[in-house]
Amino acid sequence: MIAFLEGTLKSKNPAQVVLNVNGVGYELLIPLSTYDKLPKPGETVHILTHFHVREDAQTLYGFSSPAERQLFQLLLSVSKIG
Repeated sequence: MIAFLEGTLKSKNPAQVVLNVNGVGYELLIPLSTYDKLPKPGETVHILTHFHVREDAQTLYGFSSPAERQLFQLLLSVSKIG
């Protein structure tokens, strides 16, 4: 599992960010609450992550706090909804 990433924020929008970590660009999906706490592009940022693997996708999610990540993981553990 990838616990966190720390690097230079290359770009951001309300749904995702691109983070440059030693020359590798990571695209992370983020909640609005994380977007509001991000610095300007070009600055260093530390983002907690959750790497979610399914049959049809591998997705990296980013969060600004452990509480946000824990809530997300709790929601993922709920099955048979929808």
